[in-house]
Amino acid sequence: MQERKFLRFKLNIQKCIEGIQLLASQHPGITQYYIGKTFFFADKEHLMDWGRPISGDRYVAMPHGPVPSTIYDLLKSTSGEPDEIVDILNEHIETKLNGNKIEVFSLVEDPKCPALSKTDKDYLLDALSKYGEMSFKKIEQESHRDIAWLRAWEEAGLNNEMDLRLWFDNSPAMLKELHETSRQYH
Repeated sequence: MQERKFLRFKLNIQKCIEGIQLLASQHPGITQYYIGKTFFFADKEHLMDWGRPISGDRYVAMPHGPVPSTIYDLLKSTSGEPDEIVDILNEHIETKLNGNKIEVFSLVEDPKCPALSKTDKDYLLDALSKYGEMSFKKIEQESHRDIAWLRAWEEAGLNNEMDLRLWFDNSPAMLKELHETSRQYH
């Protein structure tokens, strides 16, 4: 059996944390679901436009759509992340459990987010404005249209990694360029 190759990027944990805080400062009480979907749409568009994602997170196919694996884990109380990372996260945000939802609040009203570039912030905020007020069902339907999610969801097993190369089916030249410039291609 041939090993599958995935387009992967170096995870930037500081950008993940600052991005979570940015979204929570703009939408106090935003849930883990909306944070994940906002990152998904922002990462995808940023990658397509600028040749790099914002977070570098690995996306997996879950029942309600694409999920950024590390960001999702960071927001859970039992994240399994190293204490140093959890401590940094807790300096930026506060979480409150509300039933099965994790509500996220920024500890600063107007965070500076120095790790995030201007385009990182713009794409996150644009995705939040597009998807942040959508109903759970509507955003789920929207994310289920993604070809990488569909293919990963059709595979046997749970939480299959999404093959981001599928996003470039209409742009093989860009995928080739990413392949040549990225050491994160596995």
